Amino acid sequence: MDASFFRCKQVLVVEDSAPVRASVKAMLQTIGFEAIHLSRDANDSISRCQNIPFDFILCDFNLGEGKDGYQLFEILKQQALMPPLCCFIIISAENQRQLVHGVIELQPDDYILKPFTFPILNERIIRAVKQKIALRKVHLNLFEHNFSGAIKECDSVAKNKAEFAFQALRIKGELLLKAGQYQQAEQFYKQVLTQKTLPWARLGAAIAAFYLERWDDTELQLADLTQFEITKVEALDWLSHLMVKYGRYDSAQQTLYQAVLLSPQNIKRQRTLSNLNVIIGDKEAAARINGKLVATARYSVDDSPENYLNHARSLIDVAYSKNPLERTIILQNASQLVDSVAKQSADNGWFKAVNVVRSRILAAKGLLIEARQPLLDNGVADKAEKMTIDSCMDAAKAYFELGDIHSSQFYIDKLASYLINDDYLTETQKIMLKMEKIRHEELKATIKQISGEAGDAYENGFFIQAVSLFCETFELMPTNTILAMNILQTASKCGSLPAKYFRYCKQAIKLLKASVLEKPIQDKFKHYVTLLCEQYPQLVVRTRRPKANS
Repeated sequence: MDASFFRCKQVLVVEDSAPVRASVKAMLQTIGFEAIHLSRDANDSISRCQNIPFDFILCDFNLGEGKDGYQLFEILKQQALMPPLCCFIIISAENQRQLVHGVIELQPDDYILKPFTFPILNERIIRAVKQKIALRKVHLNLFEHNFSGAIKECDSVAKNKAEFAFQALRIKGELLLKAGQYQQAEQFYKQVLTQKTLPWARLGAAIAAFYLERWDDTELQLADLTQFEITKVEALDWLSHLMVKYGRYDSAQQTLYQAVLLSPQNIKRQRTLSNLNVIIGDKEAAARINGKLVATARYSVDDSPENYLNHARSLIDVAYSKNPLERTIILQNASQLVDSVAKQSADNGWFKAVNVVRSRILAAKGLLIEARQPLLDNGVADKAEKMTIDSCMDAAKAYFELGDIHSSQFYIDKLASYLINDDYLTETQKIMLKMEKIRHEELKATIKQISGEAGDAYENGFFIQAVSLFCETFELMPTNTILAMNILQTASKCGSLPAKYFRYCKQAIKLLKASVLEKPIQDKFKHYVTLLCEQYPQLVVRTRRPKANS
């Protein structure tokens, strides 16, 4: 391949060091490149890619402040800012396992370690070009999302271009799995393995067997594939996923944690690990992961207000198990995260999600009546359509914590229709939903039993017993206005109300005063309050008058 081939090719060098940029430029000129563009950071590179269809991009992994090479590659792929035949080569001075595994997952055209010489760069570029040309029609079909066409072209390359046969076969196998053709994929990988024992083919066969639910065979294969660098991280992912299928959640968490340590920049994997920690009851570990995820996702395609809200949500979960001082500090941190989302995403559709988290913070502080207001601002029915899965799950929790089972159930039902993806993250979300459903059913059963006993006691004239049972139910549903009214009505019929029930009456009065009631209900409420306050002056709920301006 002579210099004339490269003369008209557009090449972009992304490197934060000026001396290195100059050195790479000189090497490229020697190869034959003339249209050489130099960039020092990711943002400038993105802007250039929006205007120029580059044939080659040579990108340093570490680009100083802001996005790194990994994140730049993700963005260019997601936003389709690279032509289908563009060769992307990552350059790095580091040979750390985390970096190597991260690069393997991204699948650039090549990876070069610094320092490198002209012959090495020349060899790698020529190798990348030859492979791109050989698989040209495959990449063009993939770019157009014509997967069946891409598979046909893979077969053609495998048949006619022996040097690139295995690269084409690897792509074909991945496409069969992506299309859900698991039986066909398994047979295909078995055929490949008769030609050569390749780790990626063994992994593909194991994944196909996983979906075909032959899990015993799959586990052995995956465990063995964790010994190969090229398949280690992905094998750990699938091994962890398999353990979830068996209900071995602790083992699944430990296995996925190993994958995260090897390749921490995969945000989806981090989120899955956080969910696994919630499932096994380690809420503090989930909070730590969500905190790290915020930093890891910054500047990436996965940077989103949802990351900050998830961190706040996990902090709220932790706060419930802490002493008052620790709880206060943790909830302050959660509030700061929520405030930052509210300021940065005021017009971005995050209003409802922010309100839900604020409600949960107030509930965790014990301000249950105040916690209702953000949820009232949101409403319930038909407004969940624009919510994310995480936001919807959070809304179910928020209403549940306030004892509003009906509204909580609404979001649970919504979640069932949202969780339609067939991936590991979604599987953990389904498990968490199942756990919420169990909590709901247990609470509803308890409330039904106690309410029935309370009603029987009231009908039989055992008013103190009835008050006791209504108060017990009120502990579970502290913002339920019907229960509040039942408490006041029953307490007004007691000849002598024990002092231990006064706080429940006060809470009921406060709740009903803050609620919008229909006139007949309002009249009954006033009547019961009058009767109770005449008999028990200590039940008078006084409101603070605002101080006069001086």
